[in-house]
Amino acid sequence: MKNRLLQSARINIKKMPFRFKLTYYLVITICITVLIVFACSYIVTSRSIKQQAKDMTMLQLEQNTLNLQNFLNQIERTPDSFVTDKSLQEYLSMRAENTMEFTNIVDDVYQTMSNVFESKDNLFYIYLYKAMDDKILYLGPTKAGRNADYSNVRRYLSNENITGSPIKVSFRKDPINNSKYTFAIYQPIFDKYKIKKPIGMLCLSVTEETLTRFYSHGNTNLPLETFIINSNGTIVSHNDKSKISTDANLKKILNKQDGSIEIDGKLVMYKYFEDWDWYVVGTLPLSYILRDNNVLLVIILFIVLLTVIVAIFISFIFSKRLLRPFDELIYRMSMVSNGDFTTRIELSPYGYDFSQVSDGFNIMVEQIKVLMEKIYDEQRQLKEIEFKALQAQINPHFLYNTLESIHWQALLGGNYDISTMVKALAGFYRISLSGGEDIIPLKNEAEHVENYMTIQEIRYKDKMESYIDIPEEFNDVKIPKMTLQPLVENAIYHGLKEKPVKGFIKITAIKDEEDLIVKVIDNGVGMSESQISNLNKTLEDNESSTGGYGVRNVHRRIKLFFGEPYGIFYESNEYGGVTANVRLHMKT
Repeated sequence: MKNRLLQSARINIKKMPFRFKLTYYLVITICITVLIVFACSYIVTSRSIKQQAKDMTMLQLEQNTLNLQNFLNQIERTPDSFVTDKSLQEYLSMRAENTMEFTNIVDDVYQTMSNVFESKDNLFYIYLYKAMDDKILYLGPTKAGRNADYSNVRRYLSNENITGSPIKVSFRKDPINNSKYTFAIYQPIFDKYKIKKPIGMLCLSVTEETLTRFYSHGNTNLPLETFIINSNGTIVSHNDKSKISTDANLKKILNKQDGSIEIDGKLVMYKYFEDWDWYVVGTLPLSYILRDNNVLLVIILFIVLLTVIVAIFISFIFSKRLLRPFDELIYRMSMVSNGDFTTRIELSPYGYDFSQVSDGFNIMVEQIKVLMEKIYDEQRQLKEIEFKALQAQINPHFLYNTLESIHWQALLGGNYDISTMVKALAGFYRISLSGGEDIIPLKNEAEHVENYMTIQEIRYKDKMESYIDIPEEFNDVKIPKMTLQPLVENAIYHGLKEKPVKGFIKITAIKDEEDLIVKVIDNGVGMSESQISNLNKTLEDNESSTGGYGVRNVHRRIKLFFGEPYGIFYESNEYGGVTANVRLHMKT
């Protein structure tokens, strides 16, 4: 269906007047030019706007990431002075006793923990795990931690490769308060005198809401959506809590590098947080970034539409003025096509070019008029010739019947030579006429010349004998009628007749690539090389008075039918005579 519509559109354009075609193509050219210019402008502007938005957002993201980094560093440094505290070391190193001294140590540890907790507003809870007797000292907004399962801490402490470095646990449902998403830092505590096995573990827990304040700010004019994803592409922190633990569909950015990319109609920028194996991500909708550019696009379309209207108006007026002489020319040509050869045109007021056109038109019409008169005369003459040819059709039949009667009378009277000559003469004239055809098969031409040679052998019994040896595979090769007879006639009268002894004429044919060469060979008196060269030259000279006119005529007929490389050429032969070669094209 689509192809049919395109084909119909092409046909309609072809049928349009030239004036409308000119307007059509001019408008198309202008529109394409304008569209290309505005498209390039739109693309360049879009790229510039995207780059500006990317730079601005990346700067904001870097600042947010720096704030987040500072906060996390503070949290990580919190246990540094706490783990070496004397009361803490004594508490973790001695078993629980119901003594005043142990109670005072516990109070001191609680006081230290309380100081840390109160100094860090962003902590969710803090607790100290004592490995010796599996005890917990907990401080938090609720008492939930006192009866919680601390098996994860025991698992961390049982690790043989545990060091003094903090253990960082990324976002998860909090093991103590399951309604919160938290991340935690576990600090192993070793005896400062016996650094072999940890004696306890300090845990600092921070909620996800706390972290959001450091990487997400609402003071930007851009609708920037910021969040944190882990190394698996899962959202671990977001202002919209319903999106936490969902797939961010950002697998393409998980390359442990900073960068930016366009995904699903959004400009995505990201900073890699190596310490926690996080990606702080900021996204901006491209539709928002390019909103001003889209307004520009509407303006561009309006300008294009206005340009089309103006172009149509101007081009129509322009084409009307420009094509006025063409309209005049078309009108005069229509008059000529209707048979008026007296009409003439004058376009010189429109300029030199149109003056040349009008002169050429007038000359052409005059020549057409002369040619038409000539054709009329030729057609009249042709009709006269056809009428005369029709009258002459009786003559061949009368001749055949007369010769046939003579042939039978000669046989009845025992005059066999006369019978043979008459029979050969009848065959000679029959093929000469050949139903009016000029080109006949080689087989028929050979039969024709054989009849001629039969008559001549009877006339010159003591002078000649003849042979025809043409392979049957060449029987259907086309040859102009009566090509060989003039060559045989020349061989008899100029070669054999002047020879004191009996000679021969042999006709054969050989293949030369895609050509066929028919050879008429005689062993007559022969010719010198200069005579043969002159004879070949006279065949090409239509005005020459030397040589046989009949042979030159045959040579021209062959060239007219087959082309320039073909025709007749003479050469000496091994028998002392001359060979006439006729070159024909086998595939014609």
